[in-house]
Amino acid sequence: MAPLRLPLSDTSVSSILIDVVLFYTFFRVYQWLFKPLIFGTAFGHLPGPPSQSWVKGNLGQLFNAKGLPFHQELSDLYGGMVKVYGFFGDEQLYVSDARAMQSILMKDQDAFEETSVFVETNKVIFGPGLVSTVGEQHKRQRKAVNPIFSTSQLRLLTPTFYDIAEKLGDVLDREVNIRSNGTGKSVLDMSEWMSRVALESVGQTVLGYSFDPLDSPHNNPYTSAIKELIPTLFSLALVRQFAPFLVKLGPPSIRRKLVEWTPHKAVQKVKEMSDVMHETAQKILQEKRDLINVEGGLKPGSQAKDIISVLLRANANAKGDEQLTDTELTGQMTVLIFGAQDTTSSALSRILHILSVHPEVQSRVQKEIRDALREKRERGGSEDTRLGYEEVTGLPWLDAVMKETLRLYPPVPFVRRTAVKDRVLQYSKSPIDDSEEHVSTITVPAGTTLFVSIAGANRLESIWGPDAKEWKPERWLSEKSARQGVTNTRLPGIYSGMMSFLGGGRSCIGYKFAQVEMKIILATLLSRFTFSSTDADIVWNLSQIISPSVRTSVPGESDDEVFEEKKGLPLIVKINEFA
Repeated sequence: MAPLRLPLSDTSVSSILIDVVLFYTFFRVYQWLFKPLIFGTAFGHLPGPPSQSWVKGNLGQLFNAKGLPFHQELSDLYGGMVKVYGFFGDEQLYVSDARAMQSILMKDQDAFEETSVFVETNKVIFGPGLVSTVGEQHKRQRKAVNPIFSTSQLRLLTPTFYDIAEKLGDVLDREVNIRSNGTGKSVLDMSEWMSRVALESVGQTVLGYSFDPLDSPHNNPYTSAIKELIPTLFSLALVRQFAPFLVKLGPPSIRRKLVEWTPHKAVQKVKEMSDVMHETAQKILQEKRDLINVEGGLKPGSQAKDIISVLLRANANAKGDEQLTDTELTGQMTVLIFGAQDTTSSALSRILHILSVHPEVQSRVQKEIRDALREKRERGGSEDTRLGYEEVTGLPWLDAVMKETLRLYPPVPFVRRTAVKDRVLQYSKSPIDDSEEHVSTITVPAGTTLFVSIAGANRLESIWGPDAKEWKPERWLSEKSARQGVTNTRLPGIYSGMMSFLGGGRSCIGYKFAQVEMKIILATLLSRFTFSSTDADIVWNLSQIISPSVRTSVPGESDDEVFEEKKGLPLIVKINEFA
């Protein structure tokens, strides 16, 4: 997003912005006042919470750092098909019902696209990558990118995952020894370390590029941009609703100028982060092109195995209409890094935290890892401290812990969709204690916005049984299915029948990559360290991707207790004697 010089004055830009806001407000007020009178309300019979305000509806509750309880209450109190309100009384749907999700994400997925707010915002930030394209362009890109996440490619990346995980282990060992005063244990912020290792891991495996040395302080501008983008975007959740209107205001040069002159600190921060990510992606792409010749082969002596090198070689050999352009390639690079970093660090942080409060489960996982390593040494007669691809992915307890944590605590608790065609959705109205399922239908008009509740679906008692809201990794160890609900309906998720990586044509393309990466990092750390909880009050906040912080009580002016929060996840890290 390179800066452009345009002969626009401050006054003209401000005037355009004011006109956009006034037009949007008038348009929404018109819809709110007259559309129900002419057409009636589409969802008047559905249950749901009252609108919190006439202007914002329930959006202030849905896009709120402390909004996780509200999201769960929507499913618990009102069921799997709930009416919520957007701006100026716009009726929207909040869906956690399995039957409806089958239609939205699978059967009728072409009728339910990403929202224009999501697509247009991502297009500005990332360029035309997987998260900012729809229809045939998205399908073409996915077809081009999908082979780079094959099992054979993941096997090639396994040593790199181990190199980075072991380097982190060495750094944590050093940090504990420095701080422990000879006790062999110390309190470390594991959220920070999981964020750093996730970025370095995805940087080296996807781009063949090191963003974070791990063993020294870092101030890479790209690192800061990636880490700060999600919280900043979430703070702009309401402002981003104007994106579909802004993108229609003339050519990109004018839109760029409008962004530059928008008097909003967070908007300017997003612009700067987007510039950094785009410029870094262009630089890395050129470096890869210098390494790989135009026919898609490697120069003599080079052994690039990173995902972008593989994609470039495949793209060079693709047919003309299937090739990705340079802007699409840089878009994929940024999206893959961005998509894999925050979600992975969130999941790893949550797993370490939950193991710290379930020491008996942590001990079982550690024993499983030790036994697998011992068996490998006995078979091979070596002192190998690494489990192979099949060995680490086949550890039952480690797999169960990861699945159950991702089920109960998905890093991304919801996504949104827009109905681009009129559709009739089926959904269940039966109470969870009723063995007989009652199916109802609802007509969803084109233009309707839907919240697809990942967390809500992952906790349905009708799917997972009466203990659906409990963390029970052993549910994945039995020969029977982990799903013990009262109905035969299944969720359309691509990962073990849950929604954590979504399903259908817009499911997470790198979900197998994420599994291998996390299992290697966890197996490496748990073989060397034991993690215990501290007295800190850990809270998990919603910023589209869930993240931890520490809440502390501070003196207030009145008798009311006042709290402040700071990002982080302090855990007691102890060096294992058996490491």
